[in-house]
Amino acid sequence: MTDRQAILRGIIEGALRAAADPSVTTVLQDWDYYPPGDTAQPLAPFLVVGLTDDIPYGIGIGLYRCSAQVMIAVADSPSIRDDFDRIRASVRSVMDSLAHSSAWGVTIGGTLEQGCTQPDVITEDGDIILAQTVTYRVWFESPLPPSAVLHPDIYLVAYDPDTGVTYTTTQAADPRRIDRWSPTPSGVMLSHGFGAWDARAGLTYTAPVQPLSTSLPPPVITPAAADQ
Repeated sequence: MTDRQAILRGIIEGALRAAADPSVTTVLQDWDYYPPGDTAQPLAPFLVVGLTDDIPYGIGIGLYRCSAQVMIAVADSPSIRDDFDRIRASVRSVMDSLAHSSAWGVTIGGTLEQGCTQPDVITEDGDIILAQTVTYRVWFESPLPPSAVLHPDIYLVAYDPDTGVTYTTTQAADPRRIDRWSPTPSGVMLSHGFGAWDARAGLTYTAPVQPLSTSLPPPVITPAAADQ
């Protein structure tokens, strides 16, 4: 599980704990195991949250989608149908309200219910619990981790000790784009050339064009205009 999935799970669990039907005693993890006659049964009704692996969509923009399953575990009783209906309605209400929920940089964009199973027994002998699972598609966004590579990997690096200039390229064959990193009194200037790697020191390098300002200049008020 990735960090963003753990945070997403925490958002969903926290929302269910806060706003699911008051009869729900707790919200558990999907990796918890319930053998026949397990001591978790007295907790019923309870919820169990599970997530599948998240899948990025878009290219390097920090958007993801995944599948979330909320299992409703209810003890067998004459009121079990009403219990399922009431708790399932509260789960749907919580999941529908998750849009724009966020924590630690993870923001949920929305949820869509995709399936709902029929209630069934979750284990074999000794159970008094029936379970139903509601499945959701969840869209969310998360900042890219610091290790994310947004540009092509550098293929070659060369340092000139006489000038202090470093040359890099991301391409494997000549002619290729070559970046020159030149020290200046205020930092490092990055400029670009094109040609053979072995001839990098003699190539013509061009600094990037500075962005144009779109800000309007402040108005000039003359004394005559100010008097009017």
